[in-house]
Amino acid sequence: MSDYDNTNTALAFVDNGLFCAEGVQAKGKSPILTIKVNFDGVEKEIGLWFSTDKETGQYRLTKNGSKMLTGKIKEPYAKPDEQSVASPPPAVNGVNQFDDDIPF
Repeated sequence: MSDYDNTNTALAFVDNGLFCAEGVQAKGKSPILTIKVNFDGVEKEIGLWFSTDKETGQYRLTKNGSKMLTGKIKEPYAKPDEQSVASPPPAVNGVNQFDDDIPF
């Protein structure tokens, strides 16, 4: 087991081509940056987008002229458990096997 303690750390993922106009536009409504964070032992994900004015659609800028980012914190993505998805009983000789105790 590793001796590395990842408590209170962050890891950012940047998509290829992000820092050009085409790259940002291609992301659409997806976050431009996704950051995985461990804060006090709790895993979270932060999605960041360039902040835009709702009326004009123009990027919001800081006093220095840099683009502003806004974000949302959420639970980390987890793949659905394949075994938790119920599957129908297998067919026998091409006939589905259902519970015949249903009164209709």
